[in-house]
Amino acid sequence: MAKEKDAGSSKKLAKRKSIDEKEPSQNLPTKKRRRKSSEQKITGKSNKDVVAKATDSTVPTKSISDEKWSKSKKKRIRKILAKQKLQGTGENPSMKLQSKEPLPSPTDNQVPTSIDDNNKKSSIQDAFKARLAGSRFRMINEELYTTTSQESYQRFSQHPELFEQYHQGFRHQVESWPENPVDVLVRSLTKTYSNNFDPKKSRIVVADFGCGDAQLAKDLLQVKGKNGDACPFQVHSFDLVAPNELVTACDMANVPLSNESVDVCIFCLSLMGTNLADFVREAHRVLKRTGRVHIAEVRSRIEYSHSNKTGTKDKKKQCKPSPSERKNKSSSNDKGNTDSKMEGTLDEFLMVLDKLGFECVKKDRSNTMFVMLELKKNGKKPDKTLEFSAKPCIYKRR
Repeated sequence: MAKEKDAGSSKKLAKRKSIDEKEPSQNLPTKKRRRKSSEQKITGKSNKDVVAKATDSTVPTKSISDEKWSKSKKKRIRKILAKQKLQGTGENPSMKLQSKEPLPSPTDNQVPTSIDDNNKKSSIQDAFKARLAGSRFRMINEELYTTTSQESYQRFSQHPELFEQYHQGFRHQVESWPENPVDVLVRSLTKTYSNNFDPKKSRIVVADFGCGDAQLAKDLLQVKGKNGDACPFQVHSFDLVAPNELVTACDMANVPLSNESVDVCIFCLSLMGTNLADFVREAHRVLKRTGRVHIAEVRSRIEYSHSNKTGTKDKKKQCKPSPSERKNKSSSNDKGNTDSKMEGTLDEFLMVLDKLGFECVKKDRSNTMFVMLELKKNGKKPDKTLEFSAKPCIYKRR
């Protein structure tokens, strides 16, 4: 009986070994076996198929070569199967992430910001350059007002770049003006001379004192006669530096023209310096007897209020005026009380011009910024000892 039992048990063990070799999951406990059988029902695959699939995807071959699985390995395989089920494919999730398009690098987003930064830098640099150009213009302008023409000519001859720096700022200022006085003078001269021009006679000779870049000459040389004939004007342009072929560099108190050879003399915003009387005397020398002088100047330089400090006295020492003197003083104040300051200073300027040999034929004060004067010779010889200067433009120090 004992032998029969041993033989029966050995047969059962052999049968059990054969079953274990076929299905390793049968060695698991009952709970694990039920869970595994449920997974096989869901997936429809055996453990061998799962192992084969796992070896193809992510699990290394060394870790699943054994016949029995550990708990951690089974847990890992379940996670892989769950991921594959969610993605709907059997591909390796890491390979799928690599196959996607690369994410944009942070430098791609920085390109427009760098362009904006460059634009901001350029705008700030332009603003600083404009401020520097404006301050440079004011310094040169003040120097021209407070020195003689001979000193300015010597300095600009040594440093001709100052001329361009000055006129660059001047052109910037002209843009803000309601009207350029050069355009007013061109219209006036064209209306006066071009319609009555006779091509058989000599042309109208114009001398532009302090011409700048010779804009007046450029405009007048494009004017044609009444019948479309040749240009009626011949223009001589003078300034401290010659920026183009139309300009002659010289001191405006000594221009290279012969006596009484000019029909029209122009001073367009060019009465700059402490020796303005020399400019007017030079214009008197080169102007014909029937010629004209046109002056365009800033009103604040000529029409400004001032006080005579040298004539002040102590109030205690002043005598009281008599009743008759009071009446005469009040009547004189009533006549010209409104324009006493402005007309008085303009009249003073015209009185100086009278001593230098000119009388005013026409004055135009319609412009709020400039005053336009037209002069002719009055038959007097210019006073050689007279000196005068208009109010200089002095800028505040910042």
